[in-house]
Amino acid sequence: MKKITAFVAPHRIGFLLGCVLLLLSLGWWAVEMLARVRGAALGMILPAMLLHGYLMLFGFFPLFMLGFIYTAGPRWLRVAAPTLRVYVPVMVGYGFGTLLVLGGGWVPAALPFGIALHAISWAAAVLVWIGRIRASDVPDKRHAHLIAAAFILGLLAQLMAIAWSAGYGAGVWQAAVHLGVWGFLLPVFLIVSHRMVPFFSGNVLVPYVVWNPPVLLLALVGFAWMHGALAMLGVATWPVDALFAAVLAYTVWRWGLVPSFKVPLLAMLHASLAWSAVSLALFSLQGLFEAQDRYVLGFAPLHALTIGFFATMLLGFVTRVSLGHSGRPLVASRFTWSLYWLMHGVAVTRVAADVVPGWQQPLYVASAVIALAAFVAWGTRFVPIYVRPREDGKEG
Repeated sequence: MKKITAFVAPHRIGFLLGCVLLLLSLGWWAVEMLARVRGAALGMILPAMLLHGYLMLFGFFPLFMLGFIYTAGPRWLRVAAPTLRVYVPVMVGYGFGTLLVLGGGWVPAALPFGIALHAISWAAAVLVWIGRIRASDVPDKRHAHLIAAAFILGLLAQLMAIAWSAGYGAGVWQAAVHLGVWGFLLPVFLIVSHRMVPFFSGNVLVPYVVWNPPVLLLALVGFAWMHGALAMLGVATWPVDALFAAVLAYTVWRWGLVPSFKVPLLAMLHASLAWSAVSLALFSLQGLFEAQDRYVLGFAPLHALTIGFFATMLLGFVTRVSLGHSGRPLVASRFTWSLYWLMHGVAVTRVAADVVPGWQQPLYVASAVIALAAFVAWGTRFVPIYVRPREDGKEG
């Protein structure tokens, strides 16, 4: 029987489902923001802010991660990739979980079932990845092991979210968010960046000296986990954040932010990484303000991280992988390049919303609507890639 094209490689189904659920999540939030401006309501029972927070962390990012890790990870480990019968049920199950979570805004009973489906699917995904690691005999498995650890922390965060959905209160919800951001998402983004950004840069920039020492990898992940642990304990994080920001800023410079602009597709990765340093600097500044009983940045540091770093890096990285694994030239079109910088504009707008007095609501709406428009436009170019054969006639 002929295989469905979208299922023939892990990145295809992971990116396809991730794109669809990303657009649904952004679409719902844009409608919510517009409804607030009009003084209307969507009739939701669950607070929209809490649902938004969960969806932005767990609704779609994990699917993109699985699509990439199940495709590239086995090459790192020199083992066979997971089979179609293994990865398709995991990803489809996770996708259904997101739909249930989204429906939980109106039907609260659906929320715990959706998060539970996420947790079950993610547990299976973690076991698959650990199985690939155990099957490998390569001497250096640092990136793979750290990704597995971050995946496990992501599972723990989802289990905490189940407890929250069952009525265990805001404390559990906050712990799930801290663990989701600092234990799971940020470490995975940084681990993959440490592995791939210098590698990609060395392939196209001449001269270029690859610099990605193991101690840097451990520092990046360690600082992220340290922030998360301190935040969950209610301890000030700003001293750690200041050191973290300095390490990230040096890394951005050392990896070649400025020369990367010779190749726009590569610059998309470097410019996104720069937001990680900006966000940690803002977290550090926020901590100093709070120590003086001043609270002026609100969610600006968090959105500098989640939109500035995560969302723009997602667009840049998925663009590169999609082009490379579809047999297309590794060149960012003007269209894609423009959309990428539009998402940087979204990040600036959302950060400004929490620091510019009197402009919060219109900037909230603008960031939500523009983000949706940017990803819809990007999706019109890239979603069809996942359901069509490679242009070079190769498998995958």
